[in-house]
Amino acid sequence: MYLNLDDYGKSITHSDLWVTSHDKLSDFYASSWQPGEAPVPLLVMRLILASAALGILVWSVTVSPTPTWLVFLTNWGLVLVAMTTLNGLVLSCIALCRKNMDGDGLPWFVSTYWFLFNVSVTIAIMITALYWILIYDPEPEDPESHDLWLDIGTHAVNSLIMLAELLATRTPIRFLHLYQPLGMGLCYAAFSAIYYVAGGTVNGFPYIYEVLDWRQAKRAGAIVGGAAAGVIIIYAFLWGLALCRDKISTSLIRTTSHDLAPVPPDRHMA
Repeated sequence: MYLNLDDYGKSITHSDLWVTSHDKLSDFYASSWQPGEAPVPLLVMRLILASAALGILVWSVTVSPTPTWLVFLTNWGLVLVAMTTLNGLVLSCIALCRKNMDGDGLPWFVSTYWFLFNVSVTIAIMITALYWILIYDPEPEDPESHDLWLDIGTHAVNSLIMLAELLATRTPIRFLHLYQPLGMGLCYAAFSAIYYVAGGTVNGFPYIYEVLDWRQAKRAGAIVGGAAAGVIIIYAFLWGLALCRDKISTSLIRTTSHDLAPVPPDRHMA
């Protein structure tokens, strides 16, 4: 049964709601900016991205080794980005070692990567936007304890890493997968509310973020609603960006001789 929707210009089935089916497995280990399907170019890129993501994650944990480290959305994002880049690196290594990965569906590690990618690239950009718009204080009360470079690493470089992953790969973005990052965002909102109800505190305050203070439920609800709308807008932008990536790279680089129509005979030579 087909849905009346288009995904990269084709009809899609109900199975496309999940991350278990895709036409070309090489889209997950070959770069958009290479003519063939060798996994090495993207493997090198992913090694760099995974190293950067892990470095930022370790940096953040080292600077703030507190029991509440994992309650912050920023740190959820850091973990997601690290998991995505590491999963992508492992995927590329497997593609390099295995000559044949074809099967009835996508291997589980490819599906895992695809899900993490859908969530991480959207949430990372959302975290960046929320932090610099709503939370960042250019004049902190304690400048000595404020690390601007760590702020940049955890609230800007994280997005750049995922955008680099998006632009360098052929990983598809299906608009029907919007529910994945949206669901993750709503999960965090629910977690923050449960944390408040359970009596959790951060630095003595009964909230994780002041803008998400559930003592003011209406304001917190409005923030969650606005953030959800932001996730939808960001995902739509990323969907369009991936579409442009594929159109440009296919027309400029990925097109090879066997993709071209045969040249008709020259009538003047007949």
